[in-house]
Order: sequence, then structure tokens, then C-alpha cells
Amino acid sequence: MKFETFNIFPTTIYVGQMDGHEKYKNDFYKLYPKFDYEESAIDNTVSENIVKPLIHLEDTLDDLFKEVVNHVKNYVCDVLEYRDIFDYAITKSWLSRARRPDNEIRWHIHSTSHISFAYYLNMPDNSHCIEFDNNCSKNMFFTGINVEDDNKERTIVDQYNELNAQNFFLHPPEGTLALFPSSLCHSTRFTGGDFSGERLAIVGDVTTILKDDEFGFSTGYISDKYWKKY
Repeated sequence: MKFETFNIFPTTIYVGQMDGHEKYKNDFYKLYPKFDYEESAIDNTVSENIVKPLIHLEDTLDDLFKEVVNHVKNYVCDVLEYRDIFDYAITKSWLSRARRPDNEIRWHIHSTSHISFAYYLNMPDNSHCIEFDNNCSKNMFFTGINVEDDNKERTIVDQYNELNAQNFFLHPPEGTLALFPSSLCHSTRFTGGDFSGERLAIVGDVTTILKDDEFGFSTGYISDKYWKKY
């Protein structure tokens, strides 16, 4: 039997190695008191709503964020093979932190950017995973068909793969950077084992901006230096 398939709705997660990790980690920990936050029942996993989400404005971390942007450009141009017509603006950056197994981040998207990143500064054993939801799959003929059931005889999917999986998760090691579309629904989840210490990541958002000599495109943002704000 001959046939071919066309994976027309793929989503690509990028995980890259931050070559200057030890220096970047040391540089950040010198600034950690400035961005530390007191946890509450509501704000216990991220600093975004407590401390100004502006870590990227710290001059001593400039090399760190330049390397983040280099990975973003590699993701956009070399992996996804878009044309090299964009500049990249980091618009927000904050901390993602877990100190207990129940420090999980609920499902969400980043609605105000194009690409989001998580740079893993510290990852103890059995740290929480990052999980992604396949919320646009047309292969799910009806709601729930791809959901795994504890009773294997009641599980409809014969073998999970990239075409039928409802969720995908990974445990990026310390010193790596994960990139993904900001519109992709994601969360963090504790998957078990003995966890102690602090899982710490710098998380942020990137907006793609058309270069000044690329205004011939009808889609895409132009630089805010051309905006007139009222």
C-alpha cells in the first residue's frame, strides 16, 4: 500500500545551549536580590506581576540577552526558514521559580509577543517539566479522542506520536534555552521524584520587527520609533 502524509500544522520547539552559561548564571545571581519576590497564594511561581518584568534592561546581563536573541534568529531563519527581514525586541523578562512540587504554572499563552523563551539557570534533579498543548490539531476528530486513559484498554490511540499527541513535555537541562511561539499554550508540571532546591529560569517575550529597509511587506510590525503615541 503506497501513501504519503503532509504534516501541515507542525509546531517546532527549539532548545539551544547557552555557551556562556556559567558566567551568565553568576552574573544573574549577583542581581537576584533585586528581582527576588515574596511568594503568595496567587503569585508563587513567577515574578511577572510582583517585580517589574525588566530583567533584560540590566547592563551586566547584556551578553546573556544578546545570546538569547542569536538563538531566536537561528530559530526563525535557520530552523523555520523565514527570510532575514526582522529585528528582534525583548519586551518583557521575569523569573519562573519552583521550590516545591506544587509550584506548578497553569495553562496559559503569552498574548502580546511572537516568540517566548525560557532560559534555565538552575535545574535540580526531578525539576518541573515544561508542557505544551496541541490546541490546533485537526487530527483530533472529536474532543477527547487523543487523551490518554489510565485504563489502557479504554485508550483510543494505539501509539502516541507527533501527529496525534494532545500534549508534549520536556525537561530542558540547566544552561539551555527553550524557544516556542508565544501563542502556544504551555504550563509547568511536576512529574515525580525527590525534588529539592530551586528550579529557576529567566522567562521572556520577543517581538519581531521589520527592519527599516523592509517596509514593502504588508504584514509585520514596524519599529516603535515610527509610532505616534497619544
